[in-house]
Amino acid sequence: MGFITTLHPCLMQKYVDSVAEKWSMSRLASTGHRFTNFPHALYATDVTFQQTNAPSGSYADKKLYFSGKHHLYEHKVEVSVLPCEFDLGCSAYAKGSVADKTIFDDNLEFHCDQLKKRPDEVDMADSDDEASREPKQWAVMADKGYQGIQRQVRAILPDKKQSGGILTWDQSRRNDRIAADHSIVENFFGRMKTLWAPVGYCYHWNRKRYDLLFKTCLSLTNVHVRFNPLRKEDGEVYAQYVNRLESIGRKLRKKKKSADRAYRTKRKARLALVLAAEGALSQNARGNSETEADSDRDDESF
Repeated sequence: MGFITTLHPCLMQKYVDSVAEKWSMSRLASTGHRFTNFPHALYATDVTFQQTNAPSGSYADKKLYFSGKHHLYEHKVEVSVLPCEFDLGCSAYAKGSVADKTIFDDNLEFHCDQLKKRPDEVDMADSDDEASREPKQWAVMADKGYQGIQRQVRAILPDKKQSGGILTWDQSRRNDRIAADHSIVENFFGRMKTLWAPVGYCYHWNRKRYDLLFKTCLSLTNVHVRFNPLRKEDGEVYAQYVNRLESIGRKLRKKKKSADRAYRTKRKARLALVLAAEGALSQNARGNSETEADSDRDDESF
């Protein structure tokens, strides 16, 4: 671990921080690496999660790490990926109960700094409805869990179906186009989870070292992507990873429900025995009191 601690700053500076400095929108445009459907988006953002062991402490402490969506104790990290397939930064890990939007808000300074247009990009072609509202920013692409960030930064978000309503054909088509561009993040997650066990399996180590290990794996994934570009199969691997954790969550939830049901059955049986015993005692006590009363009456008659 000491070796990783020493190497980590160098890896981050050379393979992550330098990416943000090098790959500006003007460079992406000149090299033909902009997003196909939304060229005014600088990068795509999403949250990846990883199962962890239940923390020691009170129920309130444990509850913070528990994800109601996956029914697992989790760590969550927000990652941003450029259309050239490199990551340009990530957030500190958050507990499993924290919403994606909240993680984005906590990392807002990073996004505002990265999305800001550079002086040589102000006059670049920028066709988007939000361009007039945020003329000095490029857009960030995210999924439905990020609803609300459009009030803070220039964002490309899928349309969300209203309760009891349906999406129009144009809205569905737009959502498909967003998903096609946004899939680059899932591809990156798939590559990262495949390469590095510390971020691909249940995390049991010291939580204080999680950010160090995650960011180190992130920087090394950038190195791997440089020589082996992301592929569709990486996204499929990540989908399998998500499905596996969801399956684990369902099994644990089913097991807990079964245990709760067994507990309630046993408790009901215990209560029935207690009530029966109390009934028998009260009946015996009533019988004894009646016997004593009869005896007293007999004594008085004499």
